[in-house]
Amino acid sequence: MDEPDVSVRSISSCGVKTRMVMSAIGIFVGLSVFIVFTLQYKNLNVGLWGLLSGLAAGIAFGVTVAYHKRAWDSNPRRLKGFMLLGCIIQLGAICAFVAYLVLAISQNQALTAYGKGYYLTSVWCAMTWKWGFGLLMYSRSFFYSFASAEGILNKDRLSSKAYSGN
Repeated sequence: MDEPDVSVRSISSCGVKTRMVMSAIGIFVGLSVFIVFTLQYKNLNVGLWGLLSGLAAGIAFGVTVAYHKRAWDSNPRRLKGFMLLGCIIQLGAICAFVAYLVLAISQNQALTAYGKGYYLTSVWCAMTWKWGFGLLMYSRSFFYSFASAEGILNKDRLSSKAYSGN
């Protein structure tokens, strides 16, 4: 039986630059939401989740810039920590999304920007989840591009026996 092809492609320069642009936009929007909703609308919940979303986008930006500058060449295993951080951000954001949605429904809130509007807070929890997912996927794809090039992956695990169920 032939062994499956498990080669991992390297990320194109255009893909890396697209990730950097999207992350930079995420940073800008997250900081803007923090400033506007905290100062203008007095909605601290939305402002803080917007700030957290911008922070997650900033970490994703940093990981992408480090990949672009080939900073992960010396130790690509450090990317596993960023994968874990992405999972933790996702877990916290999805729990908060559900909690704020339940609060908004149970308190019969209308969709409002002023005060404690929990519907908008749940939107920014979802945006934070998105950047946690982005951080996980960016780090994972960068790790596997290095891992396949340097032979870090365990080839026994990828053999045909693993796929045949024996």
